[in-house]
Amino acid sequence: MIPVSNGAFNGFFGVIELKRLALRNLARHKVKTVLTCAAIMVSVAVYIWMDSWIGGMFLESRRNIINYETGAAKLQTKLYFKKKDEMPAYENFAGWETYARILEDAGYNTAPRYVFSGTIYSPAGSAPLLINAVDPEAESRTLSYVPYVELGRYIQNGEFGIALGLMTADKLKAGVPTRPLKRELEALAQAIAEAMDSAAADFFHSCYTPMEIKVQFGETREFAEERSEGRMILRRDLSRPDLDRLWELFDGLGRNDVRISTVIDYKMIPDSIRRDKWDGDLWPLLNREERETLGAVYSLDESGGAYILSGEEPSRLSAALAAMIRVDFSGAVRHVSQVIDAKVVGLVNSPDPATNYNTAYLPLDVMQDDMGMMLEGHITELLIRDKTMGAADMTSSIETAEAIRAALVSGLAERGRKLDEELDIFFWMDYVAEYLGYEAMESGSTRIFSIVLFFLAFIGISNTMLLAILERTREIGMMRAMGMTGGQMIFTYMIEAGFLGLIGSVLGIVLGCILNYPMVKYGIDFSEMMEQMGGNMGYRIAGNFRGAWFIGTIVGSGLAATIISMLMAILPTRGAVKMEITESLRFE
Repeated sequence: MIPVSNGAFNGFFGVIELKRLALRNLARHKVKTVLTCAAIMVSVAVYIWMDSWIGGMFLESRRNIINYETGAAKLQTKLYFKKKDEMPAYENFAGWETYARILEDAGYNTAPRYVFSGTIYSPAGSAPLLINAVDPEAESRTLSYVPYVELGRYIQNGEFGIALGLMTADKLKAGVPTRPLKRELEALAQAIAEAMDSAAADFFHSCYTPMEIKVQFGETREFAEERSEGRMILRRDLSRPDLDRLWELFDGLGRNDVRISTVIDYKMIPDSIRRDKWDGDLWPLLNREERETLGAVYSLDESGGAYILSGEEPSRLSAALAAMIRVDFSGAVRHVSQVIDAKVVGLVNSPDPATNYNTAYLPLDVMQDDMGMMLEGHITELLIRDKTMGAADMTSSIETAEAIRAALVSGLAERGRKLDEELDIFFWMDYVAEYLGYEAMESGSTRIFSIVLFFLAFIGISNTMLLAILERTREIGMMRAMGMTGGQMIFTYMIEAGFLGLIGSVLGIVLGCILNYPMVKYGIDFSEMMEQMGGNMGYRIAGNFRGAWFIGTIVGSGLAATIISMLMAILPTRGAVKMEITESLRFE
């Protein structure tokens, strides 16, 4: 029995005595204390590890989107942004050079782009493609994927050269193969020997080595070998001159010659509109002002059953065309098929899978005339990035849409101009709503799993405290008879539970950090799985998934576990102190 006297638990020294009493209780039930602390430790460690891994993937994905895909923001027409999922290439704008100079003076790098879709054909296959016509120099200043041209080189102005994503090139069998099957390797070696000589074929052979077979969990070595299909892999220790020589071999085989089939979309006010199209698809969608505008430039030809363009005033024609585009009237957009012959000059393999799969880059300057996309100086977007930001950085304080817009408007005002009403600045998050939704879903499921772990651990705490109280019911009655109040009794057990939570949290933080260190430093390589899934695992990471340190999570999880542990002791203790003292003393 623990000796106490009436009033011994009052005041500062009383609190100290209550803490000592709580510690003695922990020492008296070593097995329960160890098991409960272990449950809290595991919960905290798993939470820290999972939050680091998932959070690290989110952080890396966002960083890759900014530095390899979109920049911090884009200047585009408002209608293009509204229909961005359709890639309406006809929503383009000219005069971007002035905007670029103003933003350059304000501390931003800019990169003009004309983005369109098409199908690329090689001698061995075809693939759908997102094509970016870019200024190579501006692109290398603004985005970070250019140094990741793994084979060949990046595009140059004045040439119909194309840089392909590495995985797209493998699908098309263009450029240098990086992971050919052994039978494909032999066929290529024979083709090189026939087209050139045996020395070239021998050199080609020497550039490849059998791929290391990774036996995955639950499969046999034989199955893993069968799955690998005798695949070879390009040696990673090849020098740059050897890689360039290898590229020249395949260029000599015509492997890099490709053709792009696409459609040029441009806006043009139609000369005539059938009456049924006018009455059904156009007129009902127009507002009053737009109806007046179209009524002024079109007149009905009763005999032909169509509305004929009769107005000639440029401002009215422009307003009429804008009204048609706003309501998605198909007759206002013309489509011209186009074929572009190009040569693959390099393969991109960056940390962002979006650049490696079904993506290509062409020089913007060769797309201007009828040999390209007939752009005549127009672009679909101007990418914007703070000059001080590097490939490992997120966005700075001057990279919000508001800050960039203010800098642009101010620079135009100094030149006596205003920003075109059709144009606006859009933040990078505005372009990846689908990914951010996936991120929120993944984060929510992780939080739910972690909450369940914590809940199970805290149920264990509550159960431990309940058993401890039942075992010491007579002791509790005796202490209350000697002057200890119900509040002091509850406080004692809260301290006891708090110590359990604190010990478990400290151990959990240590264990979580130990588990997390290799995740942050090395990560887990999912590149093979990424390839099997076509580069789409939801995250914007090419293969190596790393964790990240989140100090707030590490400290917060420990504090939360300690506080919740203390709160879990209240309910069982309140039941014990409500029992009459005489009944507690007779409890067996």
